[in-house]
Amino acid sequence: MSEQERIQQLEKENRILQGQLDQIKQRREKKKNVGFWLLKKSSVPLLGIRLKKSINNAINEYKETNTVSVDTVSDVSSNIIWRVTRIGLFGVLITLIPSLILMFQTWLVINQNVLVGNQNALIEAERRSSLVFIMDNLLSDLSEELKYKGSSERNISPVLEARIASLTRAMKPYKYEEDGELIDEKISPEKGQLLFSLIRSNLADQSYREILDASDFSYTYFKDIFLGRGVNLKYINLNHSNLSEVNLPAANLERAELVEANLERINLSDAILKRANFTESNLKYSELLSADLTNAKLYAADLTEADLTEATLWGTKLEDANLTDVILDNVIVHRQDWITYVKDSLDLKGASDIQEKYRVKKQGKQQFVILKK
Repeated sequence: MSEQERIQQLEKENRILQGQLDQIKQRREKKKNVGFWLLKKSSVPLLGIRLKKSINNAINEYKETNTVSVDTVSDVSSNIIWRVTRIGLFGVLITLIPSLILMFQTWLVINQNVLVGNQNALIEAERRSSLVFIMDNLLSDLSEELKYKGSSERNISPVLEARIASLTRAMKPYKYEEDGELIDEKISPEKGQLLFSLIRSNLADQSYREILDASDFSYTYFKDIFLGRGVNLKYINLNHSNLSEVNLPAANLERAELVEANLERINLSDAILKRANFTESNLKYSELLSADLTNAKLYAADLTEADLTEATLWGTKLEDANLTDVILDNVIVHRQDWITYVKDSLDLKGASDIQEKYRVKKQGKQQFVILKK
């Protein structure tokens, strides 16, 4: 190879290398431009226009005078403080977003649980109400057995008695819709219908007594109904039942269980309530005229404005009862210090008013009557 050819080859290789260097330089410039562009674009939202301008002014001033004035430093500092505060508030708002989303999700879950609960309650109500068909068949059999029996022979077969008792235990309380809304407390209207039918069937005492002894009529729903005078419900279990505004004059509820029952405005005048259990029951505005409450349990019962005129409260348990505005005219009690006892020893609500309105008078050897002053 001649010297001239060798020079030409070196020049060619030099041009190739120069081209490669130019490409590398272009790529670097391009990256630098992109980085500068990104920095420029991101500096505005990050730093803010005011802070960016104050920093540029400080840099330009330093280039020109090799120093920075107090006003320029103050301007940069104030813009930094303002920007940090603004970013902090923005950060707080950002952190609140997940909390708000979580709260919204919790609200949705709660509402969903309520809807599911209501749906389950309605399904349960539909299932319970299906027992009405069984009750219809049972009452048809009852009517058939009593069809040819006279008034003195109205006992029914033990098999039918057992079927009635079993049905009362199968009728569990449930919630149902009333006026478009789900009721608050579980109750059984079917038990009320069954008990009403039994009372109206005029069964003989033996069958009636055996049915009530074996049955469970707790959570029975009665309201604003007249069941007749002198109904025999001795020993019946009516715990948690709703008998508000029911008329039961002269009924026999001796030893009946009425724990936490709603008996507001019930009429139990002349009723036999000996040893009945009214613990925590609602007896507001009830009519208990001449009722016999001998040794009855009225623990924590609410007797607000109840009328107990001429009733018998001999040995009646009244611990924690509410006697606000109760009427006690001619009520028979078992101790001469009865008024002082309910006020000072039991510390009952309304006892102070009783002391102001009434006095106790001895009527017999061990009998006392409450009279108005």
